[in-house]
Order: sequence, then C-alpha cells, then structure tokens
Amino acid sequence: MTTTAQKRNGSDRSSAKNNFPDVGIPAARLQNFILELAEDVRSGNTPISQESMAETDAVFAMDIILQYLKHRAVNSVTKEKSRQQRRLYSKALFLQALEKDGGVYNSVQAAKILGKTKTTVRNWKDAGQLLALDIDGEFYFPVFQFTDDERVSEKGVLRGIAELLPMLRKFSDRMQYSFFMEKRNTVLNGLSPAGRTFTVAEVLKNNPSKELQAELQRLARIYGTQDAA
Repeated sequence: MTTTAQKRNGSDRSSAKNNFPDVGIPAARLQNFILELAEDVRSGNTPISQESMAETDAVFAMDIILQYLKHRAVNSVTKEKSRQQRRLYSKALFLQALEKDGGVYNSVQAAKILGKTKTTVRNWKDAGQLLALDIDGEFYFPVFQFTDDERVSEKGVLRGIAELLPMLRKFSDRMQYSFFMEKRNTVLNGLSPAGRTFTVAEVLKNNPSKELQAELQRLARIYGTQDAA
C-alpha cells in the first residue's frame, strides 16, 4: 500500500526531473527581461497607472508586463503591418494621381453629367461602357471619360471607351485606369510625330483616325504583357 508520504516523495522526484538543470540560465533570462522592461518604463513607452502603483509588487509587476506586451503588439512593425502600410501609401499616391488627372464623379454626379438615371449609369458600368473605380466600397467615375465635344462623344462618353474597356476586363479597376492615363511613347501607326509621349485618353480626345483607333485596340489586347512596352 502506498502511503501519502510516498506519493508526495514520488511527486517531488518527478517534478525535479522536469526542472531545467542549470537554474542560472532561466534566472539570467528573467533578469534580462526585467532590465528591458524597466528601461521601457523609464523611456515612457509603457504607461503606468495610479491604480497599478497602489498594488502589491507582484500585482504591479504583472500589470506592467501586460501593458508592455500590449504596447509592443500595437507599435511593433510586422510583415502584415508593413503590407497594409504599403497598401495605404499606394492608395494615397493613386488618389493624388486621380486629383491631378481631373478627379472623379460619384454616381449621382455622373448621372447628372450624362443626363441619365443612376440605374443607367450602373448598367453602363456593368456593361463595360463606363470606367468605374471602387474606392472604399463606393464607385467613382474618372472625369476624363466624360465629354460634350460632339466630335468624340457617344452619349456623353468619350468615344472609344466602350470599345476598349471590354478588352481590359481581366485587369483591376486601377490597371484599367492606368491604361488610359499612363504616359507612354510607343510608336503607333497614325500618331505623329512618331515616338512622342501620349496617353490613350489624350489620343481619344483628339478624334483619332480609324487606323489610330485600331492601334489603341492593339495596345489594349497586349496590355500587361512584355509586348506592351
């Protein structure tokens, strides 16, 4: 029969087997952490509340450790945070480019410009007759595609948009926008002087010939490939 003392002795021996043999190492690790924590407190990074100061040393220490870990979680630069910050930076640059290029209309403004209903504007967007940008869950319409110049207008929309957009469906809305607005110097048949800098939107606004329209469609077909350069 096993006595209570024998059970306790067996438990103590089992616990001893699980202990790290060199107690100096965990003690040094704990000391390093405490020094790091104390330095963080001195620098003012980890906030110390009046309530924590009123607690016992043990409770105070636990509270400070929690505050320290919280501060690190909030302020540390992780891969995910870096990725999100790059996305925010990219978004800011894109919004600046939109403003520089003339801005955008919301759905109500686009409908008013075209003399149509919001439903019609949405249908044209879905059919690839209007370029729309999804910004924070709302659709906005770049200004460059609207015109009242009868020479290049198709129901208030720049002629050529409806022919080119379907060729760009596989690309994001930003990539579609870039197709029309990025500056390039590709040599196009019918564009003079040869090799000059242009944007597709600019060419469309200048009432391009059929030969030049065919060249723009060729650009759309090869967009995103090495040949596009």
